[in-house]
Amino acid sequence: MAGFSEIFVSQQARLERLAAIAEPLRQPLEIIRDAENGKGLEVGDVASLFASARDQATRAEIQAAASRIRMQWARKTVEFIIPVYLTSFCQNECLYCGYRQSNAIAERVRLSLEDFDKQLDLILSWGHRQIELVLSDDPEFGPEMVARYVAATRRKLDALGGGMVALCSPVYKQEDYVRLREAGLDWVVEWQETYHRPHFDRWHYGSSPKRAFETRLDLWDHVVAAGITKIGMGALLGLYDFRHDALAVIEHGNYMRRTYGIEPHALGIPRLKPARGVLASQKPNRFTVSDDDFRLVVSAYHMAFPTSRLFFNTRESYELNLSLVSAGDLFTVDCETLPGAYLRRHLPGQFSTHDYPPRREVAATLKQRGLAAQYLAEETPCRIALAAPAMETAIDTKRWIDEHAQTRARLDDWEAVLGSAATLGRAGDGMGRSACAATEEPQARVPELLRDILEYFKTVLTTHCRREESELYPSFPQNADVTPMLAAFRAQHERFGVDLDKFERQMVSYGLSKDPTVLVTLGSRMIREMRAHLEAEELLWSRHRPR
Repeated sequence: MAGFSEIFVSQQARLERLAAIAEPLRQPLEIIRDAENGKGLEVGDVASLFASARDQATRAEIQAAASRIRMQWARKTVEFIIPVYLTSFCQNECLYCGYRQSNAIAERVRLSLEDFDKQLDLILSWGHRQIELVLSDDPEFGPEMVARYVAATRRKLDALGGGMVALCSPVYKQEDYVRLREAGLDWVVEWQETYHRPHFDRWHYGSSPKRAFETRLDLWDHVVAAGITKIGMGALLGLYDFRHDALAVIEHGNYMRRTYGIEPHALGIPRLKPARGVLASQKPNRFTVSDDDFRLVVSAYHMAFPTSRLFFNTRESYELNLSLVSAGDLFTVDCETLPGAYLRRHLPGQFSTHDYPPRREVAATLKQRGLAAQYLAEETPCRIALAAPAMETAIDTKRWIDEHAQTRARLDDWEAVLGSAATLGRAGDGMGRSACAATEEPQARVPELLRDILEYFKTVLTTHCRREESELYPSFPQNADVTPMLAAFRAQHERFGVDLDKFERQMVSYGLSKDPTVLVTLGSRMIREMRAHLEAEELLWSRHRPR
């Protein structure tokens, strides 16, 4: 079947031109007057608003008009939604994602249906009635298995009077969405990531199945054909020029409006945020979206689709989201991005998130603004809720002391290996041909030594860090002295993951230059910092013995 990809081919150059205009094609006040009729905007008008917003006073007028239009046309509600992750195994190499295949520090979990049921009972006891099932591209967790989780969610919601089931997953075939709809799925969430093809290919590396750009573009045609008309589209802001990607989202949404007579059920507004072990997400790049520009995108979406739900998530701070959420939007308060983490609490997942106030406090704040909370029922007692924080199992003190001692000894060994690699790497410098020939055999061992170090970092050391976070840290008393230190330890694990990413990338450069200097320097620093990290943990241990 023909889809959006065929039309988009002819629109790409136009979108690039519109994203780059310096002067508006129409005056912003004219565009705002048109938007007030509630019928949305075309991309040319939104491009003109972006150009006009270079003037701060005009930008403020645009944002005020968007809030006014939204309150006029959308329902005076805010829908609560909670993500529930099913698996963190992934076969893709998305350079911005904490679950990418090569990220050694990512914790890999597949949530069994039994544990899913327990966690869902807990979530439902909090009052949540809109569940977003989320999963990475796990080849052992296909659509047939996902349908079982959808059906289980539907049964539990219906038993409580109803609710909504959403799904954010890899792109499936049309017949798979038919099966999922029949299992009880209400709507589908999927971000194009970026609509700019060259950058899409750069961010999705190698043989990743996700590199199928046109397949993602045509997703919504197949979803609608499968009988699901509630769709959540968007782009991950920060992978390319936000103007281009926002215009492309609006063009895609208008295509759905013209072709199928439906508005986007939801519009995603995620911004690129740090993910543990992912170097590309840690530092600002030339496409980083400022808070002011983020507000502008929100205003543009509110005017372009005045009844579609903007999907506010905990990637952003509570204060920022609260200042932008409006009538008819989606709002996430409780958010864990690791499968099963609602039972285990506050474990690192796919990307960094912010802590929010309790859900009832958020609902009360929204009510004061005339916005009623939807899909948030009264809380009820739950046996799982009482059991969830229980981490009172005895800690095997000797085991952790021995493990630290073994780790420290191995770090000493690897430090010596790095010293040898540095010596061998310099051995040929300034030598004659015969002297160099004598060093060729030991120099040939350098790549093997460096690969051995990398393998140790990626396996033994990362496993140790993950086990500390899931088993050891929850056993410490949570108080004003301990909690900040545990947060610092997790941040050190994060830095180790980023350095591990750097080390692995630098191995490629070493293969070309044969100069191990950068790897030796980086590896030596990683070892020093890990030693200091172990010592700090042991100091905390001596002062605040785990339960």
